[in-house]
Amino acid sequence: MNLPIRDATPEDAPAISELVHASFRAHVAVDWELVAQETLLTDTSAEKLAARIAESVIVLVHEQAGSILGVILLPRPTLVQLCFVAPGHLGKGIGRSLWESARARLEERFPEVKTVELNSSPYAVAAYKALGFYPISEPFLRGGAVATRMACWLPGRALAAAPSAA
Repeated sequence: MNLPIRDATPEDAPAISELVHASFRAHVAVDWELVAQETLLTDTSAEKLAARIAESVIVLVHEQAGSILGVILLPRPTLVQLCFVAPGHLGKGIGRSLWESARARLEERFPEVKTVELNSSPYAVAAYKALGFYPISEPFLRGGAVATRMACWLPGRALAAAPSAA
């Protein structure tokens, strides 16, 4: 599947903020305490995202007909900090395409990186498992946010495909 993925720019921050807020409210907020919800919404304001986009190692968006329908943000090569798909567009391969594009860039630019981690909301655990991430913690509550720590071991795919893999 070849979906329209491109590098995000600070100018995309308002559209990314709107996407993150809509997706968060639709799928994640129900599991979080109010203080945690307010923190995420503040931390993903257009102003704050513009700075984070400029400072992060990888920020990609899926854009279709001028609308941003998905985003993935890695502030450093070992951490996915944001991965959101617009409500109404789940199940269309956007999240997978974003992760695969980010993963290819990681493997090219940061070959020393072997593991990428993220904190998943309860809603997204199954989706991240489908992308090759595995829980490395039980669900936990931190600052009012419910999450499960997950990791993807990048060499695993190549090793699993090797002829000697069991």
